Amino acid sequence: MNVHRDTIKIRTKEFCEFIDITEKIEKFLKKTGIKDGVVSIHSKHTTLTIRVNERESGLIADFKDFISKLIPKDNYYRHNDLSVRTENLVCDPNASDCLNAHSHIGHLFMGTSEFLPIIEGKLMLGTWQRIFAIELDCSRNREVFIQAMGV
Repeated sequence: MNVHRDTIKIRTKEFCEFIDITEKIEKFLKKTGIKDGVVSIHSKHTTLTIRVNERESGLIADFKDFISKLIPKDNYYRHNDLSVRTENLVCDPNASDCLNAHSHIGHLFMGTSEFLPIIEGKLMLGTWQRIFAIELDCSRNREVFIQAMGV
């Protein structure tokens, strides 16, 4: 079995931005030469998720509306209350990107990674499926780790 890995670096722009990374994953797989196996696509961040879905602007807008209603940014969250939060205090109390409980909660629902089969050298995606890195917080530099295993 062969194992290959790489990191995709991206700069996100805004909350709920969908970044299509499918072609980058396909390019990586082509270089590996793996014909049959699996690829893992993993976010190295707790406020950036990796998901497979359809690329359609109405659906993306609907998702942004839905998640904003499900997990409103302006709700009270203990994570955002620096008078009670005692762990992982690495941010300036005035920095809005530290007060991001809604982003972490969204990530808990959506997860970190996708695992996809590779068959005859190709990702097994449905007709409309694409691989997205979805920003659940604000503009940031991000890293997505990819690892392919197979023969």
